[in-house]
Amino acid sequence: MDQQNGPPIDRLNKLYVEVTTACNLSCQMCVQRVWEEPVGDMPLATFGALMEGLCQFPLPPTVHLGGYGEPMSHPNFLEMVRMTKAAGLRVEVTTNGTLLDAATASALIDLDLDRLVVSIDGVTPESYGQIRSNGNFEKLVEALRLMHRLKIRWGGAHRNPQLGIAFVAMKRNVADLPELSRLATRVGAWYIQVSNLVPHRQEMEREILYQRSLTACAFRASRWVADMSLPKFDVDSYTSEPLRRVFASTSSLSLLDVSLSGRNDYCRFAHEGYAAVRWDGQVSPCLPLLHDHPVYLRGRRKQVTHYPLGNIYEQPLRTIWDSPEFVHFRARLREFHFSPCSTCGGCERFAANFVDCIHNAFPTCGGCLWAQGFVQCP
Repeated sequence: MDQQNGPPIDRLNKLYVEVTTACNLSCQMCVQRVWEEPVGDMPLATFGALMEGLCQFPLPPTVHLGGYGEPMSHPNFLEMVRMTKAAGLRVEVTTNGTLLDAATASALIDLDLDRLVVSIDGVTPESYGQIRSNGNFEKLVEALRLMHRLKIRWGGAHRNPQLGIAFVAMKRNVADLPELSRLATRVGAWYIQVSNLVPHRQEMEREILYQRSLTACAFRASRWVADMSLPKFDVDSYTSEPLRRVFASTSSLSLLDVSLSGRNDYCRFAHEGYAAVRWDGQVSPCLPLLHDHPVYLRGRRKQVTHYPLGNIYEQPLRTIWDSPEFVHFRARLREFHFSPCSTCGGCERFAANFVDCIHNAFPTCGGCLWAQGFVQCP
């Protein structure tokens, strides 16, 4: 949110566009393993009209091609990138990278794609294969290295697209974290984003790495506990065990006076001006509310129902964004006066996002793992 001598400017800064729900992989943690929604592609004409509509905004947003499908599997993927750039918009893509070949890499460089985020949840063929059973790790790495070589040949390593790695951490792959920087150097990636697992199946809840962190004082600043501000430390044989015990103590923690509780009850989608459009045109305030899906937390199932605020087949996106319902909901999210369902999860209302225990109506967001800093989106 911007400040210009007054209240925040409530503007659209990034739009996630789910161009397809088709995917060529079947990953262990994917929500598509548990939903019954149809597979669909956004028509090219619809996408083009959407890009034209974005030019109606005073400052057109970044377009991020990504949702709950593999965007490169769309038959018109490269044309969509071209249309977005032709409209003068910044464009990013999140992909599993397995469909990236020499021709596609060359085309993306030529089209000046701004950012390519590749989901890689293992740094060896074995760990990668445990999660993406029908993926080929070595082929993926070679494709990324080829893109890096082409960029150097045609203008230098800093030429677009800027490459990033997205890594979903869980018990079966967390040991790979130290090797991510080596992999990034190998493929020419400039940043790494680590997120936690959202358990859409009951058995996947056993893989999460934040069971204690849901309620740990370290991440819960409160007037009832002392705050401990830590300096920079070596993490070695002297500090690792004391630091582990500090994180398990009754103090809330800060690092150089920056509180580790700063992203509690913080909806990045609302605070930073994001929205999402589904392949069938439905507009949602965020990725977590784009589709119906289950989440398992503390051994209990929560059925999240999607929240459509309009459809681009019926109204321009600018009209939907400026609608009283959408404006009001973004304000609710910035205030975030919802029940703390992610830390509690104890009452009968936990099972759905229709109403919470302080009488907020649908959609209730107190159980959102994104809003509590456990899950990150590129």
